[in-house]
Amino acid sequence: MKKMTFTIQRFDPAKDAEPHNETYTVSVNEGARVLDALDEVRRSLDPSLMYRSCCRAGQCGSCAVRVNGNPTLACMEEATDGMVVLPLELPVIRDLATDIAPVLERLATILPSDSPGGLSKEEVALIKPLRECIECLSCVSACPALKVVDFAGPTAMRQEMRCALDPRDSGDRITEAIGRGLFACTTCHRCVEVCPKEIEIPGKAIEKLRERANRAGLTLPRHQAVAELIERADQGTEGLADSELSSAGSNGVVVHRAGGDSDIGQLLADSVSARDVGALETCLDEGNVLGSRAVGKGH
Repeated sequence: MKKMTFTIQRFDPAKDAEPHNETYTVSVNEGARVLDALDEVRRSLDPSLMYRSCCRAGQCGSCAVRVNGNPTLACMEEATDGMVVLPLELPVIRDLATDIAPVLERLATILPSDSPGGLSKEEVALIKPLRECIECLSCVSACPALKVVDFAGPTAMRQEMRCALDPRDSGDRITEAIGRGLFACTTCHRCVEVCPKEIEIPGKAIEKLRERANRAGLTLPRHQAVAELIERADQGTEGLADSELSSAGSNGVVVHRAGGDSDIGQLLADSVSARDVGALETCLDEGNVLGSRAVGKGH
């Protein structure tokens, strides 16, 4: 056994105006998980502490919290002295328990066709990586786009692609995904970093949905204009005139990247965030076409 002191963010809307931190010292076994430490606080110090847990094996997702700012599963993360345990960045019910229902209720479900059949082994293999999700919502908590644009979130896009891959589904998943913010993702991969199942949502879902949207002619006009400029630059265009940049849209923000004798100009919506600009510059460095990578706020 060892003693451990750590901090928990507490909040009871019935009596607290704002969240506040409280520090606890408990005795736990070597290798104790964060959930074990929370259990000990409730068992020996404060039975009013609220948090969720169920399987204790990293399979149900119910115990997701933030530890030192990073979303994680309390049952899988090792407890450390001095750690700070916070709720996910979702509406708080009390203490570490958040309101996950609004997010889960918005996840797409299969709309059966008139004559549904079975799935081939190839189709199952494509869908399987997207079915690994345990709906812990760590990705939703970590997603920076959700804080600045109207975006349904990473796991919503994952589910849209999961349905789109299923031949039994009759829903128009591409149009639906676009309406829910498909082009709002900046492909920062924060969702992958915090996912306990390491689901590659940007590559396996969002980029695939954008590819289908592009094939259907549904890529946003401003993205199409920028994609054309980047493609021309990649083909060796010697510089891009200011008039050409201006023609892609008015009141835009131009981002330049130094390179040789000329800069590559990039035009985005006038409401683009600094985070999106950073993501865009990364896209340019990687030689990717914007039409499938970054978007300005408000689209």
